[in-house]
Amino acid sequence: MVKFKHFAATAAGLAGFVSVIGAADRGFAADAVVDDVPPPAISGPQPLEKQAFASRWEVIVGGGASFRPAYEGGDEMEISPIPIVSIGYADWLQLDPGGLDATLYKDGGFNVDARFGYESGRSEDDGDLLKGLGDVDFGVTAGVKVGYQWDAFEFYGVIDKTIGGSEGLKGKIGANYGWHMGEKLVVATSLEATIADENYMDSYFSINAAQSAASGLPQYKAEAGLQRVDFDISATYAFNEHWLMQAGAGVGVLVGDAADSPVVENEWQPQVTLSLGYRF
Repeated sequence: MVKFKHFAATAAGLAGFVSVIGAADRGFAADAVVDDVPPPAISGPQPLEKQAFASRWEVIVGGGASFRPAYEGGDEMEISPIPIVSIGYADWLQLDPGGLDATLYKDGGFNVDARFGYESGRSEDDGDLLKGLGDVDFGVTAGVKVGYQWDAFEFYGVIDKTIGGSEGLKGKIGANYGWHMGEKLVVATSLEATIADENYMDSYFSINAAQSAASGLPQYKAEAGLQRVDFDISATYAFNEHWLMQAGAGVGVLVGDAADSPVVENEWQPQVTLSLGYRF
């Protein structure tokens, strides 16, 4: 069954859209990169402050939609709109609906970023199996990302702590690979593994005695550990120096105690996204 939500900020899809656009600007392997679409010609001398603004700031607005499970582990798919409002500064600061990323240290291909975002939580109305389990509240996240860029690859590790909501701690390790296919098309792939602590696993996959009595599901205790593995591929096409479109597809696989939870209808979690953005 497919259902529609009036509004859902799909942070993952948005982050993918913004990161691939950024990758298109930086280029990947030197022997595989074709120059990006050139900026529009500007006649006459320009004030220094205007030149600095143009070279340091980038603003992207747009929108799109995602097709994904209604909740993590659910089998019912939903279509959700993706709003895009992204502001970047000098390749070290990125603000969008998914949160704020700021580069604290950069040396060659090595970088350390501070991250601030959110965990949207979960409603017991998101699926029939969730009835009686109660809601998982919204929470704010703070964390750090350590990455290394080598040729067309990026290898990274992330730790995020949720304040409020699940009060969970999640770690991610992954790798990205991207390449230009002609002057206007960028293709990127990623492989990522997520490790979650006991608080996160309890909030989303465990069932205590009270929840079992209210829902009819058996009691279940999900321990900390490897929670899921994700693979994604996306293609971003630049129509010109302003308009960009991205199509993406991916699948996540819940593993371990997460996959065995009674609230999980399907451990395979696919998603498809389509986004259109305008770059100023």
